[in-house]
Amino acid sequence: MATSLIVHLEITAEKFAEFLQIVRAHGEFSVNTEPGCLSFQVMVPKESQNKVILVEVYQDDASLETHWNSDHMAAYREKVEDMIVERTRYLCTT
Repeated sequence: MATSLIVHLEITAEKFAEFLQIVRAHGEFSVNTEPGCLSFQVMVPKESQNKVILVEVYQDDASLETHWNSDHMAAYREKVEDMIVERTRYLCTT
């Protein structure tokens, strides 16, 4: 059974474009380098100017754990932490 992570983010307006560039590169790197990362989508709701929704799909819980503890995830968190105003995570099974 696959494990999915859905993350709703509110980003500071002045850092929004920079955040999108960073998170899209992070998602692409994750899919290309982590065998258990099946999909990483970055979505921007049309009705919002500073919200982002991430939809990540992993082979299983262990694959998500590997992603969460990776060096590139630590680097991503360090880059974007001051850009995020609010974060809500939903861990789902599919």
